[in-house]
Amino acid sequence: MDSIEKTKVVDSLTKIRKRNVENREKMIDALRMEFIGKGPFEGEELDCTQEVFFENEEEAFKLYIQKGSKEEIIQRGTPLTRYGVAILFPTGQKQMDEQKDSEISFTDSDELNEIFIDKKEIEKFENREADYRQEVLDDFDISTANSFRPNSMAVSFKANITEQSNLIVHVTGGRYTPKTVFIRDKEKEWWLRSPVQGTFTCSGKVLLEKTVNNAEQMQPIECLDLEVKVISRPQNDGTRLITVSLTNRTDGSSEGKIDSLCLFQSAFTVTIEHPSGAPCILPYPEGDIFDNLDDEEKSIALLYRNLKTYAVGHGCAADWGEIKEDKVYSVRTEFLPTFETRSMTPDIKREDGTKIEVSMKQLAGLYPERDGFHELEEIISLYRLWIQKQRKRVALLDPKFHKVANANLDICEECADRMERGLSYLKTDKEALTAFRLANHAVLLQQITGDRRSGVVQDGNLVFNKPYEEPNLNNLPETKGKWRAFQVAFLLMSIHSAGEKDSVEREIIDLIFFPTGGGKTEAYLGLAAFSMFMRRIKDKNDHGVEVLMRYTLRLLTADQFQRSSRLICAMEYLRRQHEDLLGTKEFSIGIWLGGDTTPNTNDDALKALNKIKNGKIENNPFILNACPWCGAKLGEYRVQNLKQRDNHFGRRKKRNNIAFYGYKGMVDKVVTHCPDNQCQFSDHLPVYLVDEEIYKVKPTFIIGTVDKFAMLAWNPNIRTLFGINNKGQREVSPPGLIIQDELHLISGPLGSLTGFFETIIDELCTDRRNGNVYRPKIVCSTATIRRYKEQVRSLYAREEVKLFPAPALDEDDSFFATYAVDENGEYMPGRKYLGINSPILGSMQTLQVRALTSLLQAPMTLPDDERDPWWTLLIFFNSLRELGTTITLLHSDIPNHLKVLKNRFGLSYNEVRKLKKIEELTSRLSNDEVSVAIDKLKQKYDDTGKVIDISLASNIIEVGVDIDRLSLMSVVGQPKTTAQYIQVTGRVGRQWYERPGLIITLYSATKPRDRSHFEKFRSYHQMLYAQVEPTSVTPFSPRVIDRALHAIMVAYVRQFGEKHKVETPRPFPDDLINEIETIILKRVKAVDPAELENVKRVFEKRKREWIGYGPLRWSGNPDGEDYPLLRVAGQYANKKAKIRSWPTMMSMRNVDAQCKGKITDLYVEMEEF
Repeated sequence: MDSIEKTKVVDSLTKIRKRNVENREKMIDALRMEFIGKGPFEGEELDCTQEVFFENEEEAFKLYIQKGSKEEIIQRGTPLTRYGVAILFPTGQKQMDEQKDSEISFTDSDELNEIFIDKKEIEKFENREADYRQEVLDDFDISTANSFRPNSMAVSFKANITEQSNLIVHVTGGRYTPKTVFIRDKEKEWWLRSPVQGTFTCSGKVLLEKTVNNAEQMQPIECLDLEVKVISRPQNDGTRLITVSLTNRTDGSSEGKIDSLCLFQSAFTVTIEHPSGAPCILPYPEGDIFDNLDDEEKSIALLYRNLKTYAVGHGCAADWGEIKEDKVYSVRTEFLPTFETRSMTPDIKREDGTKIEVSMKQLAGLYPERDGFHELEEIISLYRLWIQKQRKRVALLDPKFHKVANANLDICEECADRMERGLSYLKTDKEALTAFRLANHAVLLQQITGDRRSGVVQDGNLVFNKPYEEPNLNNLPETKGKWRAFQVAFLLMSIHSAGEKDSVEREIIDLIFFPTGGGKTEAYLGLAAFSMFMRRIKDKNDHGVEVLMRYTLRLLTADQFQRSSRLICAMEYLRRQHEDLLGTKEFSIGIWLGGDTTPNTNDDALKALNKIKNGKIENNPFILNACPWCGAKLGEYRVQNLKQRDNHFGRRKKRNNIAFYGYKGMVDKVVTHCPDNQCQFSDHLPVYLVDEEIYKVKPTFIIGTVDKFAMLAWNPNIRTLFGINNKGQREVSPPGLIIQDELHLISGPLGSLTGFFETIIDELCTDRRNGNVYRPKIVCSTATIRRYKEQVRSLYAREEVKLFPAPALDEDDSFFATYAVDENGEYMPGRKYLGINSPILGSMQTLQVRALTSLLQAPMTLPDDERDPWWTLLIFFNSLRELGTTITLLHSDIPNHLKVLKNRFGLSYNEVRKLKKIEELTSRLSNDEVSVAIDKLKQKYDDTGKVIDISLASNIIEVGVDIDRLSLMSVVGQPKTTAQYIQVTGRVGRQWYERPGLIITLYSATKPRDRSHFEKFRSYHQMLYAQVEPTSVTPFSPRVIDRALHAIMVAYVRQFGEKHKVETPRPFPDDLINEIETIILKRVKAVDPAELENVKRVFEKRKREWIGYGPLRWSGNPDGEDYPLLRVAGQYANKKAKIRSWPTMMSMRNVDAQCKGKITDLYVEMEEF
């Protein structure tokens, strides 16, 4: 692409981005109009100073505004039923009944709801309602019983005050008075808005009095008595801590409607003026605790030192104006606060402004004249220069930051040194250079292959909508074939420790820390490719698993499996071209999950395939839904004209128009293949989905969930994945690279159990042949992390962990990640957050109805070609219970409010949103349903009606849902942790350079934590990453030891034992038990020595129990007096089984204690006494 074409592309993208940003503001305006009522108001001008008569309702319900003032006229309902926030009620008001939405015309039949929502979309959720129905019934919302109707609001701030200063409070709002109009012979009550404005001034002399509690009542405005109160408290440093409040003191004790006594659209701004013209409002005091912080907290304080809070809201949110020299001129109240986060870019530029691009094609050795090393050297050189510039800045910082700043820069220097060593490794080691080139070639092929294709069956032949094409490395798309600087820098840092078992950096755990969507996956896939190629180059006969990639969520695993499979197909494609170098054994990948997701045995797989072909099951357990290499669909194809039947077709008549391709049932297994005969992998894909086959084949790359490793105690065949034969001896190398994505999710009970099981996983992955001790290289990644050193030590018993990119002096610049700016140096748009908290509406359900309906209707005002970013509303729920409540709202409340909006704005039925497609994305879906749901979300807006209107989601979307078109989200209630909040909201606005996202957080008025987040909305959102909570991992806590120690003992025997020891637990295997005891105790000393004595005690107890039970079998059902050593935790067991066997987990997911109810006759026994 030449420079002229690039300029055209940039200009086009800029126009699209500008348009989408403008439309985002229109979405926000729709919410403001719904909840606050901010103008400008539209309609025909009407003289309301005299009596108003209409001949008919059609004329009466046109949109009108007041003549001259252009102020609002509420023609349906009352102000208190129209608006829900920014209202100050009168003093002494009586308790009122819950406000009903009087804008609904109840003359409309309920059947009209079906015009606005497809009832079939609601009914499909009913089959799953058992999962949350009980929770819904238990969710008693008592908030409406004592509806909170505030009559005041306030802000607090700190300021420099002199006698010459003046504090000025400017109050704005609106008041509504009733107006009777006549429609023929009937009276109708309308409400007319009039603006409310007032200014209060307090002199510096008054503010500087020793104690101030001044209350000054303003002159009555529009019959409202409004009071501004200023409380000024002296501080030790000579400043003042000031609280300004606005209270509606109007008497509301009289009978009748109080709408006319309320202040609507209430707001005020506080400005402190000084003769010098300088700003006087200072950062809000937070307490000087810097010396008491740990090193990580001090680093965070350094990085975020320029992001300060200048005001705190009380009953509202607070915001402030332009910041000048760490001070501001004014602060203000907000009831729909917003904050736009900055977008981070991984692009780095030279001093002349040109972007550094690292070509995979060059690094792959596909350009004879260029090897790409110049760009690698340039990155390292520029990084070192950047570090030197940061060093010079340290002296300008507050002295308290000097030590931590220099420590951060020392780590940056160490990163640069490791990059230098990695580059030197490539230059001096031919095998490493070859593996590096092949890895680049494979990752490049992975990027340009796999575009989805489908088709139909015609005359027994599969005809695709796009023909098969061999990968073409010429004329690569602009966005393909280039490493981001941090990705290739990470590779340089890590390749030596990944490629050489005896590397001094092998023990270092490298942690990639980069915002969501930054490209972490590509970085560690590149390292994985290098590691697999390097092992094969060193020894063509060293077959076996080289990479273990582990996740915590099923959705992430399925999505990443597709991507990782493309890499493996690319590697296998290259192996076939270089058999002399890489051998004849294929590169392959296996997905290792639970039986609920993929078949565990070949027999299960054959049965499942047969059922699918015959229409007996709808959910496809074979999670690969497209050929990774050419993108051809795997699964069901529509048959246009059936002339002959083959093994792709089912036997049932209703399935005669469906054929199933991509999975062949053989005599003893199911083979995965590409259905396109032109494809390189039409005979067989190097992809394994069935546990039984995975143990036989031992794929080069295993991808699975961490909890699967609980099966080590149950299945001795797992040893094959670690290179151990039936004699308990190592025959090939163990996995050399372990990749743990989303490290922050390995926390709590799951994290503690994972850390405990790492004891045996680490031993299985340790190569002790020839007197050596080679442990695996471990790489982790995350977008949100705190206390990572402690977490890594608890999980992996390793002391050294290196964060990359390493932080330096500022949160907005680590060299490899900076805030994105446009060609004019202006910040690029980012995700915009908006918060809504309404105690006035009475319940979270009402808040949802109002907010969601407004968001759904707002895109209808946009041109068709501008609707796509805002059409699909992704709604996140903290629990399935809350999701179930919203499904109930979709039955009638939301359609009803769509009718309200239709009537309010005088819309035709064609101008009102129709909700045709509602989907769910939660853990209740099967794996196949998850894949289908994600594909549906990728469908763009058009006139075919296939686009999703609403997606109801739970924490399954926290990671792995990477859909660029999504830009609109609502979060129902503040999520449990800041890390989850960041991860969840990171699902929208991923293409910030084109369509920046909008997130609306709905806060519960009855939850103190939600209210606190709302009142500190800007403070919280401007420092999101700094407020991530530390994770907790306690692998040797008494609870974990009690529940899982025996599992590790059994797992060690079954994975390392000889054949006769694997077959039966009797006689007691003293030698192996002594070995695992030594391993465990050594790890406890390294991780949590305080628990050593307890672990010793429980270990001795478990040995006595094993010997005392004398079991002949490891597992199975009791046979007479023969009880197995293990029984499945959570399943029924009789009294003898309970005292002669161990309850043992088959998945680490089942980590919470369970209890079972039983009928007792204890009361009868007591009566006999």
